[in-house]
Amino acid sequence: MGKPLLRLQLFTRRAILAPMAEKRHPRITTRAIILHRGHVLFIRAEDPGREWFFLPGGLVNHGETLEQACAREVREETALDVHVRRPLYLREFIAERHQRRSVHMPSKHHVLGVLFLCEVSEQDADKPFDQLGTFQPDEGAQGVKGLEWIPMDRIARIEIMPPHVKDALLADFPPPADAGLQFWPED
Repeated sequence: MGKPLLRLQLFTRRAILAPMAEKRHPRITTRAIILHRGHVLFIRAEDPGREWFFLPGGLVNHGETLEQACAREVREETALDVHVRRPLYLREFIAERHQRRSVHMPSKHHVLGVLFLCEVSEQDADKPFDQLGTFQPDEGAQGVKGLEWIPMDRIARIEIMPPHVKDALLADFPPPADAGLQFWPED
């Protein structure tokens, strides 16, 4: 009697787990808004006929805090050490709903992203901008061209993805600490 019950349990477990393996889930990312002497650090990207900018950051690894992930991703992409100050925004992004996504982005891309206010580390604070950061693209990254410190007075004239970032930077930035975490819903 033990063996048939065991077979039933194994069959049931496989039947339950098999569909779960095919499900896709949103990924968790962090992005860094590195504000330094009136400039913000962006990664410059190009698609055919289009230049645009986005913030450094990437996926959170298992066992890593959001702050640790943000600092690690900035270090990996820019060779900068930053002080992660506080979370400002939570954003949901579902790629298949956007016509302006990069041609290199898969349509099934779905992320929840936390955007943090960051500062350049003390040891780098006095360096000139051309010595703040070294572009280190992720392996396989396409269309990504380099780092650029953009002065706040130029933000209005460039394309920034997601557009929420541009709106936030053009508003009263950074928001006060007591403003809490602002949610940017999928649009």
